[in-house]
Formats: sequence, C-alpha cells, structure tokens
Amino acid sequence: MRDDTLSKIISETLLSLEKEDQLVIISPSPDVLADRIVNDAQIAIPHTGLTQNELFGVRSLILHAIADKRFFDWEMPTLTGFSAEEFDLIARKLPRETER
Repeated sequence: MRDDTLSKIISETLLSLEKEDQLVIISPSPDVLADRIVNDAQIAIPHTGLTQNELFGVRSLILHAIADKRFFDWEMPTLTGFSAEEFDLIARKLPRETER
C-alpha cells in the first residue's frame, strides 16, 4: 500500500538535502527514490491505516480469543507465534475505548 503523504515528505526532504549540498540525486525524479524508501521502510514500520474504532475491535477480539480456552488451545502459539500471555500484552498496547 502506497503512502502518498510519506512519499511526498521524503521526496521534499531529498530535494532539500540536494539544495543544501548534502546529497546528490542522480535519479531523474526524487519521487521514485521516495517511493522506494517508503516501500522498504514499511517492511519494518507497517502502516495499517486502521481507524481508532477498528483498533478497539482488534483489541477486543484478541482479549476474547485468549479468554476462550477452547479457541486459544495448545496449538494457537504454534500457529500464531505468540502465547496467550504475549497476546494479552499486545492487546493492552492497543487503544482502549473510553466510556463516554
């Protein structure tokens, strides 16, 4: 998924660095370089685009799944790579819907 905002910022930064003689761009367009940087960075820093409500839902789903021993059985850590305790820590990092 292409992040146009991030690509634009990186492209502008590359041009700024070139104007300051900090960088020499030999590519015909800094946009190509910016897109490449964004694509490579998203491997380590994924941009999910999830809304706040979607994050609340994911948190709730995780907490319900680990609470149900019939669902989160002995095989789940092998399938997911995380234990129930680790999923609990992950879920607690996600935003919690506040009561209004």
